[in-house]
Amino acid sequence: MSFARSAFTWVLLFLSTAACLPASAADKPAAAPADKQYRRMPWHLIDVWWDLGKNQEFENYSIDVEFSDDVSSDVNLYVALVGLGHLSGTAFYGGIQTQCDGYTAQERRLRKLGPGLLMSMWGQRSLDAIRPSDGGYLQSSGHEGDFVSVRRPYQWGKGKYTYRVVRMDREEVQGKPFTWIGAFCYSHAKNENIFVGALRFPGEKLTLDRKIASFVEVYGQPRPVNDIPRLTVTFDNLRVNGMPVEKLSATAIYPKDVPDFAQAEAKGRGLKVTVGTFVENRSRRQEKYDLK
Repeated sequence: MSFARSAFTWVLLFLSTAACLPASAADKPAAAPADKQYRRMPWHLIDVWWDLGKNQEFENYSIDVEFSDDVSSDVNLYVALVGLGHLSGTAFYGGIQTQCDGYTAQERRLRKLGPGLLMSMWGQRSLDAIRPSDGGYLQSSGHEGDFVSVRRPYQWGKGKYTYRVVRMDREEVQGKPFTWIGAFCYSHAKNENIFVGALRFPGEKLTLDRKIASFVEVYGQPRPVNDIPRLTVTFDNLRVNGMPVEKLSATAIYPKDVPDFAQAEAKGRGLKVTVGTFVENRSRRQEKYDLK
């Protein structure tokens, strides 16, 4: 996947009507400039582009994430385990939020759901392409480009989780093949596997693009910079079709015009991201890591 193509997709993800002015972060080891003006929210504090080495026929994909601390549900934090991926050209993403929202097919009233899990797919608006979990919710919208989504309330917190997207059953629609892809989240502490829901992707033999992203984002209504939560988010154990990625590399990107409140470092075959501490005088906005 070219970076030009990914940049176009990110434009869709960054749309927001909120504007924000920063506040000082005097409680940080280094203080953020009090008069600095940032782009509109949401803020991607860090984008991580994983390179899996090659495109691969898809059965499942998984990635671990570990949170060093609980995060208050009144802070809008989104950790996208799949910040952007493509299955035979169809874009999708998914992960863990402190505040997700959704509705049911029977009652199309958007409601706040609190902490939860999600997966979204672009290029579709039909409710027939959405299979919510029992007690789960959905969305079909055009505010980030046409997309459909499954949402599942879940009280997550400090600890380790495995987020998986899995090939499920096949369906034929007007003579064309489609495949249902399910999202699951496993809590290592609770030893429970949560079904987030499933979405219907076009095609049968799906190929996972070698470039796949993760990101850490703060979103929603404008908040002072020093409200960004302090914790570490560790990404690790990327697997395709149940197997570790043989030739794995990662590029950490720190977008311009957002608060410099994230810093990555290699940890084994993953990345540990420190969030919520101001990075003073950042000299480089892109770092590549060979994680073989």
